[in-house]
Amino acid sequence: MRLTVYTDYTLRVMMYLALKYPSGDVATIDEISQAYKISRNHLMKIIHELSQVGLIETTRGRAGGARLAREPKEISVGEIVRVAEKDFSVVRCHDKTVAHDCAIFPACDIKRRFYRAVEAFLQELDTMTLREAISAPAVAASALGVVSRRERAPAAVLHPRTGRKISRRETT
Repeated sequence: MRLTVYTDYTLRVMMYLALKYPSGDVATIDEISQAYKISRNHLMKIIHELSQVGLIETTRGRAGGARLAREPKEISVGEIVRVAEKDFSVVRCHDKTVAHDCAIFPACDIKRRFYRAVEAFLQELDTMTLREAISAPAVAASALGVVSRRERAPAAVLHPRTGRKISRRETT
């Protein structure tokens, strides 16, 4: 069984948002697109669907973006895959929307075993949380260039003569 590229990208988006979650920052589509080198158009569809099902929250405007709707430890990988993956038919006869011409269909037990295998696969994914999916958050954040607002903002320092707060920019 192979998951679609759409599911792969959906998992990547959710992992990116999980890395941003501790800081409370939102992530923009452009930011995620640059980090993963994924088309903005693909990401727009994914972000829209994830917000429709309540896995993420989105805000519009200058300070807008997306963030997880729940903590990463409360979201299972199985839940994400079920949202993204539309078809778990391993063989043609599993797909109820497609006519099949298998002569042995009524007596075939393979289709039931495939169905059970898919269910076992999803149950296994249900045991892994989004938080657990990222084994080394600091390494992942560094690789993707995930930076919190606090890390981007210049820290204030005291002026040596006046003692008033100034930004680091004023010291150079």
